[in-house]
Amino acid sequence: MISDKKNTLEVLKEIGLSGQIYGQGEQLVICLHGWLDNSNSFKPMLELVDEDKNFTWIAIDLPGHGRSQWRSHDAHYYFIDYVYDLKFLLEKLRCEKVMLVGHSMGAMICNLFAACYPDNLLAMALIDGIGIVTTKPSDSKQQLINAFRQRSKAQQQSNTKLFSNFEEVVAARLKVSDLEYENAALLMRRNVEIFPEGVKLTSDPRLKQHSGFRFSAAQALACLENIGVPTLFLKATNGYPMIELQLKVFEKCFTQLKVDLINGGHHCHMENASETLQSISFHFDAYNET
Repeated sequence: MISDKKNTLEVLKEIGLSGQIYGQGEQLVICLHGWLDNSNSFKPMLELVDEDKNFTWIAIDLPGHGRSQWRSHDAHYYFIDYVYDLKFLLEKLRCEKVMLVGHSMGAMICNLFAACYPDNLLAMALIDGIGIVTTKPSDSKQQLINAFRQRSKAQQQSNTKLFSNFEEVVAARLKVSDLEYENAALLMRRNVEIFPEGVKLTSDPRLKQHSGFRFSAAQALACLENIGVPTLFLKATNGYPMIELQLKVFEKCFTQLKVDLINGGHHCHMENASETLQSISFHFDAYNET
């Protein structure tokens, strides 16, 4: 049990992470957001559980996102490193058995962690994300070239882009997502710093760079083979077509997979927080050992 929320937040800070804690239960649940989002992704849902006596929910800002620290200047954001970040976090929290909730990229982190460390998990819920994003072997060289090109370009540019006001930040996010205004604003409030001269994003610009490495489909299937952790996959009714394709490819990797539909777009857990929480809580209740 996380008995001291303030101390837990200090543990997160020690390893460069920021987060938000909800609930007062014995069983720990870690929530991982998607690419370029932050822990506010789970805020609409977790604000409904603050008096929860069964679970304690920790939503973290992944490295480079929200209010967490950026990786060092000589590092980059490889997907697999997030899996280690999660492992290291659980070691620091001294938690042997947890439950995981992941959205989009966060869901992919969760299922790869489950494949590598099944003994640390009781159950997990994946929200509109499953499997691993892959690259054809024949495209690997170009993937690397594109990554190096973007790194070189980034080194020649300033990372001090300023927006004139917060509304301009929200408008920029709305252009590249299916988010409603209210949810876009909620996400971006945790993703900005406001200065007299303007508003600056807190997310690391390197997050937008091409990854120099991706698994092939065969490698991804081998990594995720035979996941035995009881898994709930929540599929958005109006989500991205890629997620449907990912489900068809990777569902065979799970020995205990249940699929539920949630009304809404890719951020369905923000649009329909109560429905999402109900599905996840029902799934987790069946495997809670506390």
